[in-house]
Amino acid sequence: MSSQPNQATTEEDTEQSIIDYLKSNPDFFDRNPELLQELELSHSSGDAVSLIERQVRTLREQNEQQKQQLHDFVAVARENELLNDRLHNLTLSLIDTLNFDEVVNVLEDKLHDDFQAEAVELHLFDHAETNGDANPDLDGFRDFINSAIPRCGRLQQDQLSYLFGAQADDIQSTALIPIMGEGIQGLLAIGSHSEHRFHPGMGTDYLSRLGEIISKTLEVVSEPGF
Repeated sequence: MSSQPNQATTEEDTEQSIIDYLKSNPDFFDRNPELLQELELSHSSGDAVSLIERQVRTLREQNEQQKQQLHDFVAVARENELLNDRLHNLTLSLIDTLNFDEVVNVLEDKLHDDFQAEAVELHLFDHAETNGDANPDLDGFRDFINSAIPRCGRLQQDQLSYLFGAQADDIQSTALIPIMGEGIQGLLAIGSHSEHRFHPGMGTDYLSRLGEIISKTLEVVSEPGF
């Protein structure tokens, strides 16, 4: 006894045949424009719309998405331009510094005023502190110092206390920037009261540039006392 073909399978084959035909004949609706108005498609609102109305609606939605993407790109470009200007101004100010204290003052002023940093701390270490046990407080930072790569995110309370002292309880996120130069080794800590300001997923290109600028500046000013 021969078996009857499965109805669902037959419908799927028919639909696939229609799909294949339309793909092979992209001008089908050009030759049959009346179908664009006669065919109806369901919409999430529950209303049935013609194919051409559905296409128009889809194009409008795509247009809105593209507008939003363009808006986001422009916003990022403006933010990058602003960061470049601020970094340039900070560089010019550091060039005029003559000693370590002036470097620290410029960093505090510029990072507070131009970069809206709530806390700024510069820590420099000697060779024995970073490679031995002379300063146990650095245990949580040795890997960071050795990596020489900026890091963003939340820190442990003991790390915050070491970096920011009395301000530690207010700091919810931190950017750590390595300071590495001829005879110079340390880190710059920028703290924020917002836990979202500095996070592990953010880019660190500008932080790397800032670290390089500070490191070069410190190489040419008088050394701080250790």
